[in-house]
Amino acid sequence: MTLEEFAKDAGCVVQLNAHPEGWSGKWEYYTVDHPTCFFCGYKTEKAAYLGFMHDTFGETATKAIIKLIKKANSKK
Repeated sequence: MTLEEFAKDAGCVVQLNAHPEGWSGKWEYYTVDHPTCFFCGYKTEKAAYLGFMHDTFGETATKAIIKLIKKANSKK
């Protein structure tokens, strides 16, 4: 499993912003629970997934989740 797969399973949808002018990046995300609330301004797709993780789970839990994902992938 990757960070992106985990975020998608948790309800994150990342896409290109149709109107990126004025934002610092062209990527945005929203959640399936709140499809009209967008979080914009990410420079890369991966940064948007990380932004979702931090906003949803917090800094400490996000680090733990990433560590678990890396550990699970290394056992394959």
